[in-house]
Amino acid sequence: MTRPGRLAFLLSGLLVGSGGVGRAADAPPPLGWYSTSGLSYVMAAGNSRASSLGFKAEVKRLWPKATFTFALAGVRAEASDLARRAVGSPDNFQIETGPLVLKAEKYNAAAAFDRRITDRFGWTVGAEYDRDRFSGLNSRTLGLAGVNYLLANRKEFTLKTGLAATIAHQSEVVPDPSTKDTFPGLRFSADAERKLGANSTYVGGLAIDENLQDTDDLRVRFGNSLAASMNRRLALQLGLLLSYDHQPSLVNLPLFDQAGAPLGLPVAARAATLDTTFTASVVVTFAPRAATP
Repeated sequence: MTRPGRLAFLLSGLLVGSGGVGRAADAPPPLGWYSTSGLSYVMAAGNSRASSLGFKAEVKRLWPKATFTFALAGVRAEASDLARRAVGSPDNFQIETGPLVLKAEKYNAAAAFDRRITDRFGWTVGAEYDRDRFSGLNSRTLGLAGVNYLLANRKEFTLKTGLAATIAHQSEVVPDPSTKDTFPGLRFSADAERKLGANSTYVGGLAIDENLQDTDDLRVRFGNSLAASMNRRLALQLGLLLSYDHQPSLVNLPLFDQAGAPLGLPVAARAATLDTTFTASVVVTFAPRAATP
């Protein structure tokens, strides 16, 4: 197992150990629809032009023995390249900004349906979509079916693990003849939620995907968020997403000579193995009220 994979397993183990798994479950939350949405936007103008947009939304429906979840997230950033430039001659020029250039863009969507067979054991089916051209991925669609087990289910702490068979189809920015576009896989997952005091909540989600056709193609996704409530509906949220790909896709990079002059030729190289995304946003939450005793 690679270092990011070992770290993710260790963090999950710490959550399990700190949660007191053997304690009995609390009363279930109210049934109905839940929604959480967050938006962040930053814009700069004047001596430089830049903008960034981040969004995240989740809709959940709870039944007595089933849960449906749909989540959508994305990040997009643009900046002037060059920030400012002089066009003309040394004694007669105009100052202008360069064109806006896309600097970052990634999107993710996921849907899942869980059905409990017992209080702790159940099955899951779901689908996911990813797009991140800067990491060489035009699109990846993944379907999964498997089982899950609820290790802890208390008001202040929940932890659910899962094991699922997957089938994935991907389209790459630079086609790689050494890899398959469609392949079966296996996923281990762990999802935790912990209350930190009266107004703060930590949510963590770990997914480890193994390509069964090529075991070197191991992917780890570890999402974290920490929210501090301002009132019943609004909260400030910090998010950190770590995405590790042991066998990243190919990307086209501009080629320069040793003096730093562009040669005008792109070369195919592997993308970086680790992507880190940090977000800060205001979150709006809607949930059904608990029944009055």
